[in-house]
Amino acid sequence: MDDRFTEWAEAVGVPVGSVTDEDTKQDLICELDACVAHLYDLDEDDLAVIYETFHERTDYSEHHAAVLEHFGRTE
Repeated sequence: MDDRFTEWAEAVGVPVGSVTDEDTKQDLICELDACVAHLYDLDEDDLAVIYETFHERTDYSEHHAAVLEHFGRTE
């Protein structure tokens, strides 16, 4: 378990380590990315530029698609 956030989690009343499988963790990361994109007032074209140019040697297309799914739900 990652103890770096234990004190913060206790202060706000959330559990630490409640996500135990990688698929759920990655889905939550994608949802967070979508929320942050909205907070920065980005649109789908902006997200495309970010994920297509972030690192030329890594394929972020699956992550980008998952973020877009959440992005549409959080509008």
